[in-house]
Amino acid sequence: MKKGFIYLLFILIATLAYSFPNDLILLFGNPHSHTSFSDGEPGTTPQDAYKHARDLANLDFMAVTDHAYYFEAKFNGRDKFVVMKEMANQETTDKYSAIAGFEWTAGVGHINVFDASKWTSRNVKTTIEEFYEWLIDEKPVAQFNHPISIFGTFKDFEYYPEVDNYINMIEVGNGSWSKNDTINDEMFSNYILALKKGWHVGATVGQDNHVANWGTGNDSRTAVWVKENRKDSILDGFKNRKTYGTEDKNARLWIETQDISMGDIYYYNSLPEKIKLKVYYNDPDNEKIKTLSIYTPNNVYTYNNLSSNLEKEYEIPVDSAYFFVFVRIDQYDGNNIVSSSMWYEPKNRIRLYEIPEIKLYKNSENNFNFYLYNLSDKIEKSNIKVYVDDNLSYEKYLEFQKYEKKMVNAIIKTKNNSNSNIKIYINDLLWKNINVALEEKINIGVININPGFLKDKYIISDKLTNDLNAAIVTSSFLRENYNEIIELSKNMKVGIVIDEINDNLISIIPNNYEISKEKTNNITLNKIYYNECFKVLYKGKERGFIINKNIIIFPGNPLEKESNEAFIKRLLSIK
Repeated sequence: MKKGFIYLLFILIATLAYSFPNDLILLFGNPHSHTSFSDGEPGTTPQDAYKHARDLANLDFMAVTDHAYYFEAKFNGRDKFVVMKEMANQETTDKYSAIAGFEWTAGVGHINVFDASKWTSRNVKTTIEEFYEWLIDEKPVAQFNHPISIFGTFKDFEYYPEVDNYINMIEVGNGSWSKNDTINDEMFSNYILALKKGWHVGATVGQDNHVANWGTGNDSRTAVWVKENRKDSILDGFKNRKTYGTEDKNARLWIETQDISMGDIYYYNSLPEKIKLKVYYNDPDNEKIKTLSIYTPNNVYTYNNLSSNLEKEYEIPVDSAYFFVFVRIDQYDGNNIVSSSMWYEPKNRIRLYEIPEIKLYKNSENNFNFYLYNLSDKIEKSNIKVYVDDNLSYEKYLEFQKYEKKMVNAIIKTKNNSNSNIKIYINDLLWKNINVALEEKINIGVININPGFLKDKYIISDKLTNDLNAAIVTSSFLRENYNEIIELSKNMKVGIVIDEINDNLISIIPNNYEISKEKTNNITLNKIYYNECFKVLYKGKERGFIINKNIIIFPGNPLEKESNEAFIKRLLSIK
Protein backbone atom coordinates (compact mmCIF):
# COMPACT_ATOMS: atom_id res chain seq x y z
CA MET A 1 0.00 0.00 0.00
CA LYS A 2 2.81 2.37 0.93
CA LYS A 3 4.64 1.62 -2.33
CA GLY A 4 1.44 2.26 -4.28
CA PHE A 5 0.95 5.59 -2.55
CA ILE A 6 4.54 6.65 -3.28
CA TYR A 7 4.12 5.64 -6.91
CA LEU A 8 0.91 7.69 -7.25
CA LEU A 9 2.58 10.64 -5.53
CA PHE A 10 5.48 10.41 -7.98
CA ILE A 11 3.07 10.42 -10.93
CA LEU A 12 1.22 13.44 -9.49
CA ILE A 13 4.45 15.42 -8.96
CA ALA A 14 5.66 14.56 -12.47
CA THR A 15 2.33 15.68 -13.92
CA LEU A 16 2.39 18.96 -12.04
CA ALA A 17 6.01 19.61 -13.07
CA TYR A 18 5.11 19.08 -16.74
CA SER A 19 4.46 22.71 -17.42
CA PHE A 20 1.97 23.09 -20.19
CA PRO A 21 0.11 26.21 -19.03
CA ASN A 22 -2.43 25.13 -16.43
CA ASP A 23 -4.39 28.40 -16.73
CA LEU A 24 -4.92 28.06 -20.50
CA ILE A 25 -6.68 25.58 -22.77
CA LEU A 26 -5.58 24.52 -26.25
CA LEU A 27 -7.88 24.85 -29.25
CA PHE A 28 -7.39 23.76 -32.88
CA GLY A 29 -8.96 25.45 -35.88
CA ASN A 30 -8.66 27.09 -39.28
CA PRO A 31 -8.24 30.89 -39.69
CA HIS A 32 -8.50 31.00 -43.50
CA SER A 33 -11.33 29.73 -45.74
CA HIS A 34 -13.68 30.76 -48.54
CA THR A 35 -17.24 30.20 -49.75
CA SER A 36 -19.33 31.37 -52.71
CA PHE A 37 -19.46 34.77 -51.00
CA SER A 38 -16.25 35.14 -53.03
CA ASP A 39 -14.50 32.45 -55.10
CA GLY A 40 -15.16 29.39 -52.94
CA GLU A 41 -17.37 26.35 -53.59
CA PRO A 42 -20.29 27.51 -55.79
CA GLY A 43 -23.62 27.62 -54.00
CA THR A 44 -22.16 27.52 -50.48
CA THR A 45 -22.50 30.13 -47.77
CA PRO A 46 -20.41 30.90 -44.67
CA GLN A 47 -23.08 29.07 -42.68
CA ASP A 48 -22.33 25.87 -44.62
CA ALA A 49 -18.63 26.28 -43.92
CA TYR A 50 -19.12 26.91 -40.21
CA LYS A 51 -21.33 23.82 -39.85
CA HIS A 52 -18.96 21.61 -41.82
CA ALA A 53 -15.94 22.66 -39.74
CA ARG A 54 -17.85 22.15 -36.50
CA ASP A 55 -19.81 18.98 -37.18
CA LEU A 56 -17.56 17.05 -39.61
CA ALA A 57 -14.03 18.35 -38.97
CA ASN A 58 -14.57 18.73 -35.22
CA LEU A 59 -12.67 22.01 -35.17
CA ASP A 60 -12.83 24.30 -32.15
CA PHE A 61 -12.99 27.41 -34.34
CA MET A 62 -13.04 28.49 -37.94
CA ALA A 63 -12.87 31.82 -39.74
CA VAL A 64 -14.49 32.42 -43.11
CA THR A 65 -12.38 35.05 -44.87
CA ASP A 66 -13.90 35.63 -48.28
CA HIS A 67 -12.19 38.05 -50.66
CA ALA A 68 -13.61 41.45 -49.81
CA TYR A 69 -13.83 42.82 -53.35
CA TYR A 70 -16.65 40.28 -53.93
CA PHE A 71 -18.63 42.03 -51.17
CA GLU A 72 -19.45 44.81 -53.61
CA ALA A 73 -22.15 42.43 -54.88
CA LYS A 74 -25.00 41.87 -52.43
CA PHE A 75 -26.37 38.59 -51.04
CA ASN A 76 -30.16 38.64 -51.39
CA GLY A 77 -29.93 42.41 -51.42
CA ARG A 78 -27.90 42.59 -48.21
CA ASP A 79 -24.27 43.33 -47.38
CA LYS A 80 -22.37 40.03 -47.42
CA PHE A 81 -20.19 40.85 -44.42
CA VAL A 82 -23.22 41.69 -42.31
CA VAL A 83 -24.84 38.39 -43.34
CA MET A 84 -21.60 36.50 -42.61
CA LYS A 85 -21.50 37.94 -39.10
CA GLU A 86 -25.08 36.87 -38.46
CA MET A 87 -24.29 33.34 -39.68
CA ALA A 88 -21.18 33.23 -37.47
CA ASN A 89 -23.22 34.19 -34.42
CA GLN A 90 -25.87 31.58 -35.27
CA GLU A 91 -23.34 28.73 -35.58
CA THR A 92 -21.23 29.61 -32.54
CA THR A 93 -21.81 27.31 -29.56
CA ASP A 94 -20.29 27.00 -26.10
CA LYS A 95 -17.67 24.65 -27.59
CA TYR A 96 -17.16 26.15 -31.04
CA SER A 97 -16.48 29.64 -32.37
CA ALA A 98 -17.44 30.76 -35.87
CA ILE A 99 -15.46 33.87 -36.83
CA ALA A 100 -16.39 36.35 -39.56
CA GLY A 101 -13.51 37.82 -41.52
CA PHE A 102 -12.40 38.94 -44.95
CA GLU A 103 -9.27 38.85 -47.10
CA TRP A 104 -7.80 42.03 -48.57
CA THR A 105 -6.03 41.00 -51.75
CA ALA A 106 -3.60 42.95 -53.91
CA GLY A 107 -0.43 42.35 -55.89
CA VAL A 108 1.77 43.16 -52.90
CA GLY A 109 0.11 40.46 -50.77
CA HIS A 110 -3.05 39.15 -49.11
CA ILE A 111 -4.10 39.94 -45.53
CA ASN A 112 -6.88 38.40 -43.43
CA VAL A 113 -8.89 40.63 -41.10
CA PHE A 114 -10.91 39.06 -38.28
CA ASP A 115 -14.13 40.27 -36.68
CA ALA A 116 -13.80 43.88 -37.84
CA SER A 117 -16.78 46.23 -37.61
CA LYS A 118 -16.71 46.81 -41.39
CA TRP A 119 -14.90 45.65 -44.52
CA THR A 120 -12.76 47.25 -47.18
CA SER A 121 -11.23 45.95 -50.38
CA ARG A 122 -8.49 46.56 -52.91
CA ASN A 123 -10.99 48.57 -54.93
CA VAL A 124 -11.38 50.99 -52.03
CA LYS A 125 -7.96 50.88 -50.38
CA THR A 126 -5.89 50.24 -53.48
CA THR A 127 -2.36 50.43 -52.03
CA ILE A 128 -0.99 48.61 -49.03
CA GLU A 129 -0.22 51.98 -47.41
CA GLU A 130 -3.90 52.97 -47.70
CA PHE A 131 -4.95 49.61 -46.29
CA TYR A 132 -2.50 49.96 -43.41
CA GLU A 133 -4.08 53.33 -42.57
CA TRP A 134 -7.45 51.59 -42.52
CA LEU A 135 -6.09 48.96 -40.12
CA ILE A 136 -4.80 51.68 -37.80
CA ASP A 137 -8.24 53.34 -37.76
CA GLU A 138 -10.20 50.10 -37.42
CA LYS A 139 -7.84 48.31 -34.95
CA PRO A 140 -8.83 44.71 -35.76
CA VAL A 141 -6.77 41.50 -35.60
CA ALA A 142 -5.02 40.73 -38.90
CA GLN A 143 -2.75 38.15 -40.52
CA PHE A 144 -0.21 38.05 -43.36
CA ASN A 145 -1.40 35.29 -45.72
CA HIS A 146 0.67 32.77 -47.73
CA PRO A 147 3.82 34.96 -47.93
CA ILE A 148 5.34 33.67 -51.15
CA SER A 149 6.42 35.49 -54.28
CA ILE A 150 3.44 34.37 -56.39
CA PHE A 151 0.97 36.06 -54.00
CA GLY A 152 3.20 38.87 -52.69
CA THR A 153 5.43 39.47 -49.71
CA PHE A 154 4.22 42.92 -48.64
CA LYS A 155 7.09 44.85 -50.24
CA ASP A 156 9.55 42.44 -48.61
CA PHE A 157 7.82 43.05 -45.28
CA GLU A 158 8.57 46.77 -45.23
CA TYR A 159 8.08 47.70 -41.60
CA TYR A 160 5.44 50.10 -40.25
CA PRO A 161 5.62 50.41 -36.44
CA GLU A 162 2.00 51.36 -35.77
CA VAL A 163 0.63 48.69 -38.13
CA ASP A 164 2.65 46.12 -36.19
CA ASN A 165 0.08 46.51 -33.41
CA TYR A 166 -2.67 45.08 -35.62
CA ILE A 167 -1.03 42.51 -37.91
CA ASN A 168 -0.54 39.84 -35.28
CA MET A 169 -0.09 36.60 -37.22
CA ILE A 170 1.53 35.14 -40.35
CA GLU A 171 0.90 31.91 -42.21
CA VAL A 172 3.89 29.57 -42.18
CA GLY A 173 1.73 27.06 -44.05
CA ASN A 174 -1.26 27.20 -46.36
CA GLY A 175 -3.38 24.71 -48.30
CA SER A 176 -6.26 22.24 -48.11
CA TRP A 177 -4.86 19.46 -50.31
CA SER A 178 -4.97 15.94 -48.90
CA LYS A 179 -1.17 15.56 -49.05
CA ASN A 180 -1.03 17.86 -45.98
CA ASP A 181 2.35 19.29 -46.95
CA THR A 182 1.34 22.86 -46.15
CA ILE A 183 4.38 24.32 -44.35
CA ASN A 184 6.77 25.04 -47.19
CA ASP A 185 10.29 26.44 -47.26
CA GLU A 186 9.41 29.80 -48.81
CA MET A 187 6.65 30.63 -46.33
CA PHE A 188 8.84 29.49 -43.45
CA SER A 189 11.84 31.57 -44.58
CA ASN A 190 9.56 34.59 -45.02
CA TYR A 191 8.28 34.09 -41.47
CA ILE A 192 11.89 34.50 -40.35
CA LEU A 193 12.32 37.51 -42.66
CA ALA A 194 9.22 39.19 -41.19
CA LEU A 195 10.62 38.70 -37.69
CA LYS A 196 13.99 40.13 -38.70
CA LYS A 197 12.29 43.13 -40.29
CA GLY A 198 10.63 43.90 -36.93
CA TRP A 199 7.13 42.41 -37.25
CA HIS A 200 5.77 40.83 -34.08
CA VAL A 201 3.68 38.08 -35.65
CA GLY A 202 2.62 34.63 -34.45
CA ALA A 203 2.78 31.47 -36.55
CA THR A 204 -0.36 29.94 -38.11
CA VAL A 205 -1.42 27.48 -40.81
CA GLY A 206 -4.56 28.18 -42.86
CA GLN A 207 -6.30 25.66 -45.08
CA ASP A 208 -7.47 28.46 -47.41
CA ASN A 209 -10.32 26.21 -48.56
CA HIS A 210 -11.90 27.00 -51.93
CA VAL A 211 -13.95 23.80 -52.03
CA ALA A 212 -16.32 22.30 -49.48
CA ASN A 213 -13.65 20.64 -47.31
CA TRP A 214 -13.44 23.17 -44.48
CA GLY A 215 -11.24 21.52 -41.87
CA THR A 216 -11.49 18.09 -43.53
CA GLY A 217 -9.11 18.83 -46.39
CA ASN A 218 -6.16 17.68 -44.29
CA ASP A 219 -4.78 17.63 -40.75
CA SER A 220 -3.17 21.10 -40.90
CA ARG A 221 -4.36 23.39 -38.14
CA THR A 222 -3.69 26.58 -36.25
CA ALA A 223 -3.45 25.90 -32.53
CA VAL A 224 -4.14 28.68 -30.03
CA TRP A 225 -3.79 28.73 -26.25
CA VAL A 226 -6.73 30.61 -24.70
CA LYS A 227 -8.22 31.35 -21.31
CA GLU A 228 -11.72 30.24 -22.28
CA ASN A 229 -13.35 28.45 -25.21
CA ARG A 230 -15.01 31.62 -26.43
CA LYS A 231 -14.70 33.74 -29.56
CA ASP A 232 -13.34 36.82 -27.76
CA SER A 233 -10.76 34.68 -26.00
CA ILE A 234 -9.65 33.14 -29.31
CA LEU A 235 -9.28 36.59 -30.89
CA ASP A 236 -7.31 37.65 -27.83
CA GLY A 237 -5.08 34.60 -28.33
CA PHE A 238 -4.56 35.65 -31.95
CA LYS A 239 -3.71 39.21 -30.93
CA ASN A 240 -1.22 38.06 -28.30
CA ARG A 241 0.37 35.47 -30.61
CA LYS A 242 -0.45 32.44 -28.44
CA THR A 243 -0.47 30.36 -31.61
CA TYR A 244 1.49 27.75 -33.49
CA GLY A 245 1.04 26.32 -36.96
CA THR A 246 0.92 22.55 -37.23
CA GLU A 247 0.51 19.80 -39.83
CA ASP A 248 -0.29 17.40 -36.96
CA LYS A 249 -3.90 17.89 -35.89
CA ASN A 250 -3.44 17.15 -32.18
CA ALA A 251 0.25 17.75 -31.28
CA ARG A 252 0.65 20.00 -28.24
CA LEU A 253 3.44 22.60 -28.10
CA TRP A 254 4.37 25.32 -25.64
CA ILE A 255 7.53 27.37 -25.14
CA GLU A 256 8.54 29.74 -22.37
CA THR A 257 11.56 31.25 -20.67
CA GLN A 258 12.26 32.27 -17.10
CA ASP A 259 10.68 35.65 -18.00
CA ILE A 260 7.92 35.19 -20.60
CA SER A 261 5.88 32.69 -22.56
CA MET A 262 5.12 32.11 -26.24
CA GLY A 263 4.02 35.30 -28.02
CA ASP A 264 5.22 37.69 -25.32
CA ILE A 265 7.71 40.57 -25.46
CA TYR A 266 10.12 41.12 -22.56
CA TYR A 267 11.48 44.66 -22.22
CA TYR A 268 14.87 44.55 -20.50
CA ASN A 269 16.91 47.20 -18.69
CA SER A 270 20.17 45.50 -19.65
CA LEU A 271 20.73 42.91 -22.38
CA PRO A 272 20.76 39.39 -20.88
CA GLU A 273 23.63 37.11 -21.90
CA LYS A 274 21.38 34.06 -22.26
CA ILE A 275 17.91 32.73 -21.70
CA LYS A 276 16.62 29.43 -20.41
CA LEU A 277 14.22 28.20 -23.07
CA LYS A 278 11.77 25.54 -21.95
CA VAL A 279 10.12 23.43 -24.65
CA TYR A 280 7.08 21.30 -23.92
CA TYR A 281 5.78 18.90 -26.57
CA ASN A 282 3.33 16.06 -26.44
CA ASP A 283 1.78 13.96 -29.19
CA PRO A 284 -1.20 11.78 -28.22
CA ASP A 285 -0.29 9.48 -31.11
CA ASN A 286 3.26 9.02 -29.75
CA GLU A 287 4.92 10.64 -32.78
CA LYS A 288 8.55 11.28 -31.85
CA ILE A 289 10.56 14.33 -32.81
CA LYS A 290 13.00 13.77 -35.65
CA THR A 291 14.49 17.27 -35.34
CA LEU A 292 13.90 20.14 -32.92
CA SER A 293 15.28 23.42 -34.27
CA ILE A 294 15.58 26.57 -32.15
CA TYR A 295 15.78 29.79 -34.18
CA THR A 296 17.25 33.13 -33.08
CA PRO A 297 18.18 36.16 -35.22
CA ASN A 298 21.66 34.87 -35.98
CA ASN A 299 21.70 31.16 -35.13
CA VAL A 300 19.86 27.85 -35.41
CA TYR A 301 20.33 25.14 -32.77
CA THR A 302 19.25 21.60 -33.70
CA TYR A 303 18.57 18.50 -31.62
CA ASN A 304 17.65 15.09 -33.03
CA ASN A 305 15.64 12.02 -32.10
CA LEU A 306 13.64 13.29 -29.15
CA SER A 307 10.70 11.85 -27.26
CA SER A 308 7.02 12.22 -28.13
CA ASN A 309 6.58 13.52 -24.60
CA LEU A 310 9.26 16.22 -24.30
CA GLU A 311 9.96 18.56 -21.41
CA LYS A 312 13.40 20.09 -21.76
CA GLU A 313 15.31 23.27 -20.95
CA TYR A 314 17.93 24.77 -23.28
CA GLU A 315 20.37 27.58 -22.53
CA ILE A 316 20.36 29.90 -25.56
CA PRO A 317 22.76 32.87 -25.98
CA VAL A 318 21.11 36.21 -26.63
CA ASP A 319 22.83 37.19 -29.89
CA SER A 320 21.14 40.51 -30.69
CA ALA A 321 19.79 43.66 -29.02
CA TYR A 322 16.52 42.83 -30.81
CA PHE A 323 16.24 39.15 -29.97
CA PHE A 324 13.59 36.60 -30.86
CA VAL A 325 13.39 32.86 -30.34
CA PHE A 326 10.98 30.22 -31.65
CA VAL A 327 11.05 26.50 -32.36
CA ARG A 328 10.28 24.20 -35.25
CA ILE A 329 9.55 20.50 -34.79
CA ASP A 330 9.89 18.01 -37.64
CA GLN A 331 8.26 14.66 -36.93
CA TYR A 332 9.38 11.34 -38.38
CA ASP A 333 6.22 11.11 -40.49
CA GLY A 334 7.16 14.37 -42.28
CA ASN A 335 4.75 16.66 -40.44
CA ASN A 336 6.07 20.01 -39.23
CA ILE A 337 5.10 22.27 -36.33
CA VAL A 338 6.19 25.91 -35.98
CA SER A 339 5.75 27.97 -32.81
CA SER A 340 5.21 31.66 -32.41
CA SER A 341 8.18 33.61 -31.15
CA MET A 342 9.14 35.34 -27.94
CA TRP A 343 11.01 38.65 -28.00
CA TYR A 344 13.61 40.35 -25.80
CA GLU A 345 13.93 44.08 -26.49
CA PRO A 346 15.19 47.18 -24.66
CA LYS A 347 12.75 49.39 -22.77
CA ASN A 348 13.68 52.32 -24.98
CA ARG A 349 11.44 51.91 -28.03
CA ILE A 350 13.85 53.00 -30.80
CA ARG A 351 14.76 50.10 -33.08
CA LEU A 352 17.28 49.32 -35.80
CA TYR A 353 16.34 46.18 -37.72
CA GLU A 354 18.50 46.08 -40.82
CA ILE A 355 21.30 47.82 -42.67
CA PRO A 356 20.67 48.29 -46.41
CA GLU A 357 23.27 46.99 -48.83
CA ILE A 358 26.04 49.57 -48.87
CA LYS A 359 29.22 50.42 -50.73
CA LEU A 360 31.97 52.07 -48.75
CA TYR A 361 35.22 53.36 -50.15
CA LYS A 362 38.76 53.38 -48.85
CA ASN A 363 40.18 56.51 -47.24
CA SER A 364 36.93 58.40 -47.81
CA GLU A 365 34.03 60.21 -46.27
CA ASN A 366 31.12 57.88 -47.02
CA ASN A 367 27.37 58.33 -46.91
CA PHE A 368 26.04 55.71 -44.49
CA ASN A 369 22.24 55.71 -44.30
CA PHE A 370 19.90 53.49 -42.29
CA TYR A 371 16.37 53.61 -40.87
CA LEU A 372 15.41 53.80 -37.22
CA TYR A 373 11.88 53.19 -35.93
CA ASN A 374 9.99 54.47 -32.92
CA LEU A 375 7.64 51.73 -31.70
CA SER A 376 6.09 53.99 -29.08
CA ASP A 377 2.94 56.09 -29.22
CA LYS A 378 4.95 58.81 -27.48
CA ILE A 379 7.89 61.02 -28.45
CA GLU A 380 11.19 59.21 -27.83
CA LYS A 381 14.76 60.53 -27.74
CA SER A 382 17.90 58.53 -28.38
CA ASN A 383 21.62 59.01 -28.75
CA ILE A 384 22.95 57.40 -31.94
CA LYS A 385 26.65 56.56 -32.38
CA VAL A 386 28.50 54.96 -35.27
CA TYR A 387 32.02 53.64 -34.76
CA VAL A 388 34.37 52.78 -37.62
CA ASP A 389 37.21 50.48 -36.56
CA ASP A 390 36.47 51.45 -32.94
CA ASN A 391 36.77 55.17 -33.65
CA LEU A 392 33.70 57.35 -33.14
CA SER A 393 32.74 58.57 -36.62
CA TYR A 394 29.19 59.84 -36.09
CA GLU A 395 27.11 60.89 -33.09
CA LYS A 396 23.75 62.59 -32.93
CA TYR A 397 20.95 62.97 -30.41
CA LEU A 398 17.67 62.41 -32.26
CA GLU A 399 14.03 62.98 -31.36
CA PHE A 400 11.38 60.69 -32.83
CA GLN A 401 7.68 61.41 -33.14
CA LYS A 402 5.29 58.61 -32.23
CA TYR A 403 5.63 55.60 -34.55
CA GLU A 404 8.09 57.54 -36.70
CA LYS A 405 10.33 55.95 -39.31
CA LYS A 406 13.43 58.14 -39.61
CA MET A 407 16.41 57.85 -41.93
CA VAL A 408 19.76 58.55 -40.34
CA ASN A 409 22.09 60.24 -42.85
CA ALA A 410 25.50 59.62 -41.33
CA ILE A 411 28.84 60.57 -42.86
CA ILE A 412 31.54 58.13 -41.76
CA LYS A 413 35.24 58.20 -42.53
CA THR A 414 37.18 55.10 -43.49
CA LYS A 415 40.92 54.43 -43.59
CA ASN A 416 42.97 53.05 -46.45
CA ASN A 417 42.22 49.44 -45.48
CA SER A 418 40.68 46.53 -47.33
CA ASN A 419 37.74 46.39 -44.90
CA SER A 420 36.21 48.19 -41.94
CA ASN A 421 34.29 47.17 -38.86
CA ILE A 422 31.19 49.27 -38.19
CA LYS A 423 29.30 49.32 -34.90
CA ILE A 424 26.02 51.16 -34.34
CA TYR A 425 24.86 52.03 -30.83
CA ILE A 426 21.50 53.31 -29.65
CA ASN A 427 21.75 54.77 -26.14
CA ASP A 428 25.09 52.96 -25.71
CA LEU A 429 23.54 49.58 -26.54
CA LEU A 430 25.22 47.79 -29.45
CA TRP A 431 22.65 47.10 -32.20
CA LYS A 432 24.77 46.26 -35.23
CA ASN A 433 28.30 44.97 -35.63
CA ILE A 434 29.22 44.43 -39.27
CA ASN A 435 32.34 44.07 -41.38
CA VAL A 436 32.33 45.76 -44.78
CA ALA A 437 34.78 45.23 -47.62
CA LEU A 438 36.01 48.62 -48.82
CA GLU A 439 36.20 49.47 -52.49
CA GLU A 440 38.56 51.76 -54.29
CA LYS A 441 37.37 55.34 -54.21
CA ILE A 442 35.39 56.55 -57.22
CA ASN A 443 37.48 58.59 -59.63
CA ILE A 444 35.79 61.57 -61.29
CA GLY A 445 37.33 63.81 -63.88
CA VAL A 446 36.61 67.50 -63.19
CA ILE A 447 37.97 70.14 -65.55
CA ASN A 448 37.85 73.91 -64.86
CA ILE A 449 34.95 73.59 -62.36
CA ASN A 450 34.58 73.98 -58.60
CA PRO A 451 34.03 70.30 -57.49
CA GLY A 452 31.84 71.40 -54.57
CA PHE A 453 30.35 68.46 -52.67
CA LEU A 454 32.46 65.96 -54.66
CA LYS A 455 35.60 67.18 -52.92
CA ASP A 456 36.94 64.85 -50.16
CA LYS A 457 34.34 62.20 -51.04
CA TYR A 458 35.84 61.15 -54.37
CA ILE A 459 39.15 61.20 -56.17
CA ILE A 460 39.09 64.32 -58.32
CA SER A 461 41.23 64.02 -61.43
CA ASP A 462 42.24 66.78 -63.83
CA LYS A 463 42.92 64.23 -66.58
CA LEU A 464 40.27 62.58 -68.74
CA THR A 465 40.95 58.85 -69.02
CA ASN A 466 38.82 55.80 -69.73
CA ASP A 467 39.18 54.47 -66.17
CA LEU A 468 37.13 57.36 -64.74
CA ASN A 469 33.70 56.69 -63.26
CA ALA A 470 32.35 59.98 -64.65
CA ALA A 471 33.57 63.30 -66.01
CA ILE A 472 32.42 66.92 -65.66
CA VAL A 473 33.75 69.69 -67.90
CA THR A 474 32.80 73.20 -68.99
CA SER A 475 31.24 74.03 -72.32
CA SER A 476 34.30 76.18 -73.10
CA PHE A 477 36.39 72.99 -72.84
CA LEU A 478 34.43 71.67 -75.85
CA ARG A 479 35.93 74.23 -78.22
CA GLU A 480 39.23 72.34 -78.49
CA ASN A 481 38.27 68.95 -77.02
CA TYR A 482 34.91 68.15 -78.62
CA ASN A 483 35.92 64.80 -80.17
CA GLU A 484 37.57 63.65 -76.95
CA ILE A 485 34.40 64.36 -74.96
CA ILE A 486 32.15 62.57 -77.48
CA GLU A 487 34.45 59.53 -77.40
CA LEU A 488 34.59 59.58 -73.59
CA SER A 489 30.78 59.66 -73.37
CA LYS A 490 30.64 56.24 -75.03
CA ASN A 491 32.07 54.71 -71.84
CA MET A 492 30.69 56.90 -69.04
CA LYS A 493 28.37 59.73 -68.10
CA VAL A 494 29.74 63.16 -68.94
CA GLY A 495 28.41 66.35 -67.40
CA ILE A 496 28.85 69.62 -69.28
CA VAL A 497 28.46 72.84 -67.28
CA ILE A 498 27.62 75.80 -69.50
CA ASP A 499 30.02 78.67 -68.99
CA GLU A 500 29.75 79.93 -72.57
CA ILE A 501 27.62 79.24 -75.63
CA ASN A 502 29.58 77.91 -78.63
CA ASP A 503 28.93 75.87 -81.76
CA ASN A 504 30.15 72.57 -80.31
CA LEU A 505 27.79 72.93 -77.35
CA ILE A 506 24.84 73.74 -79.63
CA SER A 507 25.59 70.67 -81.79
CA ILE A 508 25.08 68.41 -78.73
CA ILE A 509 21.82 69.98 -77.60
CA PRO A 510 18.71 68.16 -78.97
CA ASN A 511 16.03 69.94 -80.97
CA ASN A 512 13.28 71.82 -79.10
CA TYR A 513 15.83 73.21 -76.61
CA GLU A 514 17.01 76.82 -76.64
CA ILE A 515 19.81 78.51 -74.72
CA SER A 516 19.58 82.17 -73.87
CA LYS A 517 22.60 84.30 -73.04
CA GLU A 518 20.47 85.77 -70.28
CA LYS A 519 21.39 84.44 -66.83
CA THR A 520 19.32 83.91 -63.71
CA ASN A 521 20.34 83.67 -60.03
CA ASN A 522 19.28 81.64 -56.95
CA ILE A 523 16.83 79.34 -58.69
CA THR A 524 15.72 75.72 -58.36
CA LEU A 525 14.96 73.95 -61.64
CA ASN A 526 13.96 70.27 -61.84
CA LYS A 527 15.13 69.66 -58.25
CA ILE A 528 18.54 71.32 -58.88
CA TYR A 529 19.52 74.57 -57.17
CA TYR A 530 21.82 76.99 -59.02
CA ASN A 531 23.57 80.05 -57.61
CA GLU A 532 23.82 81.31 -61.18
CA CYS A 533 22.93 79.72 -64.53
CA PHE A 534 22.08 80.34 -68.17
CA LYS A 535 18.46 80.05 -69.21
CA VAL A 536 17.73 76.73 -70.91
CA LEU A 537 14.24 76.54 -72.40
CA TYR A 538 12.25 73.53 -73.59
CA LYS A 539 9.10 74.54 -75.46
CA GLY A 540 9.25 77.86 -73.66
CA LYS A 541 9.71 76.41 -70.16
CA GLU A 542 12.92 76.78 -68.20
CA ARG A 543 14.78 73.51 -67.50
CA GLY A 544 17.45 72.47 -65.00
CA PHE A 545 19.31 70.02 -67.25
CA ILE A 546 19.36 68.41 -70.71
CA ILE A 547 20.03 64.72 -71.36
CA ASN A 548 21.46 63.51 -74.67
CA LYS A 549 22.40 59.83 -74.30
CA ASN A 550 25.33 59.75 -71.85
CA ILE A 551 25.81 63.52 -71.85
CA ILE A 552 24.03 65.68 -69.24
CA ILE A 553 24.16 69.44 -69.86
CA PHE A 554 23.74 71.77 -66.87
CA PRO A 555 22.96 75.49 -67.28
CA GLY A 556 25.21 76.26 -64.29
CA ASN A 557 27.41 74.45 -61.76
CA PRO A 558 25.19 72.05 -59.76
CA LEU A 559 28.08 70.88 -57.55
CA GLU A 560 28.11 74.00 -55.38
CA LYS A 561 24.94 73.12 -53.44
CA GLU A 562 25.04 70.16 -51.01
CA SER A 563 21.31 69.50 -51.38
CA ASN A 564 21.83 68.70 -55.08
CA GLU A 565 24.13 65.78 -54.30
CA ALA A 566 21.76 62.80 -54.40
CA PHE A 567 20.03 63.87 -57.62
CA ILE A 568 23.24 64.82 -59.45
CA LYS A 569 24.83 61.48 -58.48
CA ARG A 570 21.84 59.67 -59.97
CA LEU A 571 22.06 61.68 -63.18
CA LEU A 572 25.78 60.96 -63.52
CA SER A 573 25.51 57.33 -62.25
CA ILE A 574 27.91 58.07 -59.39
CA LYS A 575 27.35 55.45 -56.69
